[in-house]
Amino acid sequence: MSSEYGVSVHATITIDPRNEQQFLAALRPAFDAVVAEPECTFCEIYKNTDKPGQFRFVENWRASKEWVIEVQLQKQYYKPYAEATKPLWVEPLKLEFFERSAPEWRVMKMENTSSPMTGGVPRYAGYPGAGQRSWGM
Repeated sequence: MSSEYGVSVHATITIDPRNEQQFLAALRPAFDAVVAEPECTFCEIYKNTDKPGQFRFVENWRASKEWVIEVQLQKQYYKPYAEATKPLWVEPLKLEFFERSAPEWRVMKMENTSSPMTGGVPRYAGYPGAGQRSWGM
């Protein structure tokens, strides 16, 4: 059963840390395509502070788990990314799906999301609503 609030996809990929730059370079085109999808409401890549080379992708979708599996994960822009990065994996992909909670259990403080590395401007400032306060994301 899918949540009426959409689904959050958590993917964990572990690579040899020496291949991080190669991995991130191959990821960039797919990441840009994912965040441009109208159903994608959030996307962030995390690096595990305790396990070098391990990345967690968190994507929130205004869609069901079934739609993500049957439609989103079949998009052609994943193919070059997978071909370039799968040889770098040192552990199998871990893919988890979570029902998103009701809006009263989520918040994003846009004023706290800027980075000194981007001059205080979120990277996707050109996207509709980026840089604005967003409650119930």
